[in-house]
Amino acid sequence: MKRQIALKGLPSLSLSLNVPGFPKSNATVKAFFGYCLQEFKYALKANQVNLIETDSIEIVDVAGDFYLVPCYPGRFTLKEMKVVCEDFEQNHPLGRFIDADLNDQDGVSFSSGKSKLCFFCLERPAIECRREKAHEPEELRSFMFLKMDYYCRQQHEAAMIKKLSSFAQQAILSELSLTPKPGLVDKFSNGSHSDMNYQTFIDSTAAISPWFAELVHEGFSFNDNDLTKALPLIRNIGLRMESAMYEATQNVNTQKGIVFLMGLSLFACGRLFSQTDQFSIEEFRGIIQDICKDLVSKEMTDSLKMVKSHGEDIFDQHGFGGARAEAESGFATVFDFGLPRLAGVAKLNDEVLLQTFFAIAANNNDTNILYRSNAEVSGVFKHLCKNALADFNDQNYSAVIDFCKSENISPGGSADLLAVTIFVWSVIKANGQLGFTN
Repeated sequence: MKRQIALKGLPSLSLSLNVPGFPKSNATVKAFFGYCLQEFKYALKANQVNLIETDSIEIVDVAGDFYLVPCYPGRFTLKEMKVVCEDFEQNHPLGRFIDADLNDQDGVSFSSGKSKLCFFCLERPAIECRREKAHEPEELRSFMFLKMDYYCRQQHEAAMIKKLSSFAQQAILSELSLTPKPGLVDKFSNGSHSDMNYQTFIDSTAAISPWFAELVHEGFSFNDNDLTKALPLIRNIGLRMESAMYEATQNVNTQKGIVFLMGLSLFACGRLFSQTDQFSIEEFRGIIQDICKDLVSKEMTDSLKMVKSHGEDIFDQHGFGGARAEAESGFATVFDFGLPRLAGVAKLNDEVLLQTFFAIAANNNDTNILYRSNAEVSGVFKHLCKNALADFNDQNYSAVIDFCKSENISPGGSADLLAVTIFVWSVIKANGQLGFTN
């Protein structure tokens, strides 16, 4: 293969692994090679090495995983290109397992003449240990596979943290940007709020987003079978998020509810994906339910508590548990009313999101509305949402908006549940389960 490329008068770059014994590839090695190959390509492109990827060759089999790609030297000498390969090996945490080689225009391996240390003992040149058979092949293989497996798990976690954090931010911004919304802040209206606007929410979202990664990481790292012990960990991060939110908004509470609900969602996803590559609605909900077991009775029935939150006051008056009850149920409103509206949807749009919002709001005892008004107003609001959902037209839609304006109510709890619904939809879609099967 190198000779064929050389016939075109071009040098080539190759990547392989130093796996002793046979077979030289298995599931772990294949996964590790995949990560290394991606990183190798990024390193070459970052150094402006011109790869001819249309003519590249990749082989993955028991004889060993291998990648070969011709390249244009351009302004680089072969020695400079070899330095790029050596730097890649030296800077990679498992670089001694990797052979990043350069072949000249004749297909001959270009060597810098430097010797490499044995990756096992790290004391003698690798060529000496290999020649003298200083280490048993199975000992070397076990050592390599263990290191590779740990590296792959780290890379998997890092990739999931980035992806899930992105989904969370996207979900919050998608809910915020949905315009117009009844009683809620959107791009063109403050809704029923005099102390916040669209920019306030942008600032708030930017302030809380850096903590998303830590929530997912905590889920990956948590190893106690008693998931109720996870709640203080999630709340610890949540309190820091709230502090960042208040600092960004000059002490306006824009997103305290979503901090709690999205915090649970991110942790639960981290926990789930630490054990499997497949998202399961049943398992996701089970994790949420286990974390929040008996949460309402534990936290909202203390008659001796001197200072109570708005949610606790609403529970005393109306018996609705708000975000705590929703979490304790494993997000029943999200999965029973919100997510079914998105089943089979390949790409989100305003119309489908508004219908999803109405489906949630029509079935949610929103404590934000109850705090601002009473049960009668809440009932009328839910009835109007059902009408808008049953016959989605401008008249019914405007009726909900006008009612929220006249009663000065804001269905913030339903908005938070819409954001969670969008987040879960994104995770399911990325996992290839548009049918939303359990």
